[in-house]
Amino acid sequence: MKQIFCRFGAWAARPRNLLLGVFAVLVLPGLAAGAEKGGETFLIAGPTREDRLTLHQLEALGAREIASAYFDRALGYSGSRFRAVEFARLIERYDPGGVGDAVLLDCFDDYQGLIAVEDIRRYRLGIATRIEILSQGAVIPGWLNPLLILVPDGSAAPPMERFLTANIRAIRFVKKADYYAPLEKLAAGAPAAREGMKVFKDNCLFCHALKGVGGGKGGGLPARFDFSGDAGAFYRAFAATHSSDNPDKQSIAQFVNERQLAGIAALLKAASP
Repeated sequence: MKQIFCRFGAWAARPRNLLLGVFAVLVLPGLAAGAEKGGETFLIAGPTREDRLTLHQLEALGAREIASAYFDRALGYSGSRFRAVEFARLIERYDPGGVGDAVLLDCFDDYQGLIAVEDIRRYRLGIATRIEILSQGAVIPGWLNPLLILVPDGSAAPPMERFLTANIRAIRFVKKADYYAPLEKLAAGAPAAREGMKVFKDNCLFCHALKGVGGGKGGGLPARFDFSGDAGAFYRAFAATHSSDNPDKQSIAQFVNERQLAGIAALLKAASP
C-alpha cells in the first residue's frame, strides 16, 4: 500500500506518521490534486532566460530514477528512491555563459539555500521531483517535499545542510560575492566571527537570516538570545531543536561540532544590537 502526500486538497489530511510496514510516496505538490489541470509551477531564473515549469516540463529535461544513501543517512531512512533531473542540465539551459557562480533556492516554507555551481558539478547534484520513502515506520517531516536537492549514490559530497534543501519553489542564478556581501562586512573586523561565518553560511543561514541575508523559517537569532555573556541559552536551544532525535529531522548537530558552534556564537555576538 502507498500513501500520497502533497500540499493541496483532500490528500493534505493524510497522516505523516506512517504505520509499520506502510510505504509513503512524496510527489511534487499538486500532482495528485490537480497538476493535470495546470497545477503548481516552479520558477527557474537565469541571466537571460526565465521560465515557470510544471512537473512534467521539468522532468522532460531528463529525469531518471535514482538512489541516495547520503539522503537516507542524514534522515535515518533506508532504500529511498527518487526521480530526479541532473542540476547540470539546468545550468546549461539557464546560465550557459557562467554569469552566476551559485544558485539561490527559495522554498515554500521561507527556507533559503545557496549552492555553488562548482559544487553542483563536482558532486553531480540533482533536483528530485518525486520522493519515495520506503522505510518501515518512517516519520515524514513537513518540510520534506520536492523539489529536493539530491546527492546521488557514488558522490563524495561532504555532510552539509545545504545539500538537503527541500520544498523549493524557485531557483535563481546569482553571484556569491553579491549575496554574501553584508555578512562579509560584518565579520571583517572580528577573527572569531569570521571563523564562525563559514559554518553559519553552510548550515544556519537557510533558516536564520542575518543582516538581511538568508531565510526566515527559524527567525533571527541575535534578537532572540543574549550573546553578551556565555550564550548558554543559545547553546541549550540549539541542542533541543537540532539534535538527532528532533521530530522534524532537522539534525544540524550532525554537521556542527562544539568548536564550530562557539564560532557561530561569536558571529551572532558581533551581529547583536
